[in-house]
Amino acid sequence: MLYGEGLPSPLWWSYLSAPHRLAATAMPLSKDDVSGIETVAHYTHDEDQAYLMLYGEGVFETIPIEADYTVGDMKLWLNFHKGKDPAEYDLVGPKGCWKMGAGSEVLGDEVVISEVMGERFENKWLMQLSLFPKKKSEASGQWESTFETIEEWVPPPPEEAWDEEDDDEEKWKKDVEKSEADN
Repeated sequence: MLYGEGLPSPLWWSYLSAPHRLAATAMPLSKDDVSGIETVAHYTHDEDQAYLMLYGEGVFETIPIEADYTVGDMKLWLNFHKGKDPAEYDLVGPKGCWKMGAGSEVLGDEVVISEVMGERFENKWLMQLSLFPKKKSEASGQWESTFETIEEWVPPPPEEAWDEEDDDEEKWKKDVEKSEADN
């Protein structure tokens, strides 16, 4: 794969750095593999290592990942380290390949994280997958997704994104009080 002016893609080099497999031939991680993946207490950008935040359902962890890690690998990590049953939640990430406003969708276990994160992985920017709970169907007894795919989102033009009421602190306080009373 060529990148730019005949230069290899930065992602290509990260495939070589994965110690145990390549993204093109991704093999699931074993329990021994995931047992060695430790969380990081305080994320800081690292030009040599990519990090993924797993967030939701009582989980808020950041772990190092390699180019060939899949969504299924993250579910195994969550099961091993957090006791999360993969049947009871979905992992949600970018729809298609990450870009600003890309939308979100449930990712299948076979999805290679570096491929959907694209430049976020290549540049070693912090990435995130979100855990969304499933609910058990009363009729079938099966766990069903509660997440609805979010299509691409384009922000409104600046003149439509703000109005004078946005600066009304009294209105804001009343809205907060109403919201708290409703809950």
